[in-house]
Amino acid sequence: MKYSHSKMRMVAALGAGALLLGAVTACSSPSGSDGSADSGTQADIDAALAKGGTLTWWTWGDKDQEKADAFIKENPKVKIDVVKMDNPDAVVTKVQNAVKAGTGAPDLIPVEYQTVPQLAMGGALADMSGWGFDEKAGADFIPSAWEGMQFGGKQLGIPLDSGPMVLIYNKELFDAAGITEVPKTWDEYAAAAAAIHTYDPEAYIANQGDAGFMTSMMWASGGKPFQIDGDAVTINLTDPGTTKFTDLWSGMLDKGELSTLSTWSDEWTKALQQGKLGTLMMGGWMITGMDDNSHGNWRVAQLPSWDGKPASAMNGGSGLAVSAQSKNKALAAGFLQFMATGVGRDMQNTSGFPGTTKIMDDPAWLDREFAAYDGQKANQEGKTSAENVLAGWQYLPFQGYANNIFGDTAGKAMADGTSLKDGLIAWQDDLVKYGNEQGFSVNK
Repeated sequence: MKYSHSKMRMVAALGAGALLLGAVTACSSPSGSDGSADSGTQADIDAALAKGGTLTWWTWGDKDQEKADAFIKENPKVKIDVVKMDNPDAVVTKVQNAVKAGTGAPDLIPVEYQTVPQLAMGGALADMSGWGFDEKAGADFIPSAWEGMQFGGKQLGIPLDSGPMVLIYNKELFDAAGITEVPKTWDEYAAAAAAIHTYDPEAYIANQGDAGFMTSMMWASGGKPFQIDGDAVTINLTDPGTTKFTDLWSGMLDKGELSTLSTWSDEWTKALQQGKLGTLMMGGWMITGMDDNSHGNWRVAQLPSWDGKPASAMNGGSGLAVSAQSKNKALAAGFLQFMATGVGRDMQNTSGFPGTTKIMDDPAWLDREFAAYDGQKANQEGKTSAENVLAGWQYLPFQGYANNIFGDTAGKAMADGTSLKDGLIAWQDDLVKYGNEQGFSVNK
């Protein structure tokens, strides 16, 4: 499959970081406690680059050695040790173990947006706000990506890529089922689900979805089920926006209009290729991932919304942070600058879905035609979605654990054909218990 990197993002979303750091109080540890500076000027960064030194970069990316080599070419006195790991989960676990040990963390840490609160509250990430990564620098990025690297009023690094959600739909199946307009509202989407399943009882508008999908859809529906204020965490999976989506999805589940196939399974891929699944609702990174599943019969559009006006959410995406243990934050800041606006950014933007504003106005990117979508300029839909990501979303400081147990509660309810609402309540109960056991004050 050509979308293996996209698949990695979603698989990691299901398994990232079940291990917490065991002490919420660690979040009070200063990022400069190892003797390195907490902030500095551009002159400090330039001096560090001229002096040179070694940075260690733990990563799951396949092409990060090329980025390191490009940086070294510009800064020949710098060495970067790139340590490739299997996936984001492996990085998170090893970073957290290093924090617990008090030593051994790398200088540079890739982090998914959903894991930022977890690592930040555990004391793993340095505050990079004082190194020039402030509001002015943030103007180069789409707001949802820039904010994804923030927590507790601190800028913890720079975005690498992003995942504004889009609707990828099988136009051939839609046409055959008599659906002449792409759904703009959720009511129209539900009507399309019924039409597809009536046309072909073996076809469905979508599969039931996993934890990453469900949280993104809650977000896109205006839900705010997770709220963090210091150590206080509120979990409410019955808030109005979340309930809107839950009611919609439950209605289609009850009618048997959603497939039970697991996302990324071989059976799921086969269903896409055979025209048995009508839509994918995923991050914009999936725009480039449909070549193996299309003969030009797919198209890209905006997610439906409740009033027909664009409303989106993030689904995946990651950034680059600096370890609180790093003894050379000035040098690390120089590499972040390289990845933010330098040659590294150009290299980063060749894969996945970008997080910067400049490329979204570049005709070469914006007007690229995709064979999978019969020549559609699909990146334009991705840009529109990025401009309409709803503000105010928060992930749990133990989101990895939450995603891991989703299948045992809400996921099981969907698979068994029982109440999704009851499954979400069971998920919430487990999360409240776990959070309190970890030292947070949850729903108190």
